[in-house]
Amino acid sequence: MQRTSKNSNASTSEQPDIRSAILDALPDAVGVIDAGGNLVAANAAWARLMGPGAERGHVAGDSDMPFRHCLPSSATRRETGAFGGKIRAVVDGRIQSHQIEMHVETAVGLRSYRVAVHAFAFSGAAAIITYQTMPAKGKADLALKERRDHLYQAQKMEALGTLVAGVAHEINNPISLIMFNLPIIRRVWQDVFPLIDLSDDHMARRKFGGFTLAYLHDHFGQLMDDMDMAANRVSKIVRDLKHFSRRSRVSEKEAFAVNEAVANAVRLAQTTIQKSGVALALDLDENLPPVYGNLPSIEQIVLNILINAVQSIDHHQGQVAIQTGLRTEDNSIYIAVRDNGRGVPADMTAKMFDPFVTDKQNRGGSGLGLAVSDSLAQAHDGRIAYTPAEGQGSVFTVWLPSVHQQELVEVLVVDDDAAIRQLIVQVLSRSGRYRVQDAASGIDGLLRIGTTTPDLLILDLEMPGMKGLDVCRAVQQNELLAEMKVLITTGHPNHPDLEEIRAMGYTDCYTKPVRVESFRSVVDAMMAAC
Repeated sequence: MQRTSKNSNASTSEQPDIRSAILDALPDAVGVIDAGGNLVAANAAWARLMGPGAERGHVAGDSDMPFRHCLPSSATRRETGAFGGKIRAVVDGRIQSHQIEMHVETAVGLRSYRVAVHAFAFSGAAAIITYQTMPAKGKADLALKERRDHLYQAQKMEALGTLVAGVAHEINNPISLIMFNLPIIRRVWQDVFPLIDLSDDHMARRKFGGFTLAYLHDHFGQLMDDMDMAANRVSKIVRDLKHFSRRSRVSEKEAFAVNEAVANAVRLAQTTIQKSGVALALDLDENLPPVYGNLPSIEQIVLNILINAVQSIDHHQGQVAIQTGLRTEDNSIYIAVRDNGRGVPADMTAKMFDPFVTDKQNRGGSGLGLAVSDSLAQAHDGRIAYTPAEGQGSVFTVWLPSVHQQELVEVLVVDDDAAIRQLIVQVLSRSGRYRVQDAASGIDGLLRIGTTTPDLLILDLEMPGMKGLDVCRAVQQNELLAEMKVLITTGHPNHPDLEEIRAMGYTDCYTKPVRVESFRSVVDAMMAAC
């Protein structure tokens, strides 16, 4: 423990060495600072945590952040500013202590600390700061709490989904009737008004619904426009409610590039961005693996978050940045949307993904954008995370699994027609869900099955040499292939061999010619449980 002050008598001059040895033996990092933020003393654990030069008795940090050296180098500027403010409050005597939990990236991985700053009444010192390693149980408890929170949120969303599905259905019929009848009323008025206008002066002085004919002449069209706008707004809310409660839209999935979704969303939002005067910056990783999902749904997620980001900016230096990248440890793809707007109020952060929660009621916000986006992300086995941006604003990060995270379905295509084999291989491989091999004959197919058992065998019924029926007989006799699914392809749906094949339990059959969308749908349905 290095100290910058010295004791005056010999009897106590040995005590600092003893204390230093004790403190250096502690696993917790301990540092003492003076009123100016200078590091007066620190133990060995402090030096290890803070990095080279951390034990020196001077300020090591930005001039506008005098307590930067009191936090690990991996701490963000926002964390430094927030905790630095509490250190200043303790040093100035406004509070006696402050404690937080902090996650620090160290040489051995991510560590969790309980960080505390206390007033320290000692000559030349003002505060003592300690970093106490949180025990594994504490971290496990935090993880368990986080999982429970996610489960609670999922259950709440499921219950809300059931509720809003019924509400949307009940609203949809009457609002559709209103939207259908409004143009009729408009046309009737346009036809009737000239007749009323040609009538005598007595008719002109009459009031219709409390309004004069002159007032209706000037304002009836606007009244109809307002009604039409309101009806369309309700209709949009109903559509959003349906999207929130029903995930059928994302059932049609294929492999696509996340950057394509971002580019499409930016193009859709271009008019809004230009009118706002906000500067948009894109940092898109061009080497990302594809995502298996529904492209329009991911576009909608990005568009909702991007529009929210633009609308949150109420100054003339607005900036929005979109970044895509890959987290290599789990092959997760992220889309981060950062803005320098007003941020999310603290009382809304815990419920921002709930339906109808918004701080934009006075600007027409329905509070469904983030709820719908979160529902769509979950339908892709993903999630949306929110963090305050450093300095000002918000960061919304969409996490999606890449195809590298998913276990691919192994498929073997056996067909003597090279063109059909190539077509099926392309159709399935392009989806990103299947790893496809092919064989030109029944014998070659059985040899491949013997070396690597596929999850699905796509088998032509009529081939020279060993026919599809012969292959099915051989497969049925091997107990190790009992779980393998078989899809028979043939141009003759009434072929006599099909009856025996169905008796073996292989009942799935596709009638040629191969049509891309229908064929992939059949395969997807067969392998839905895989």
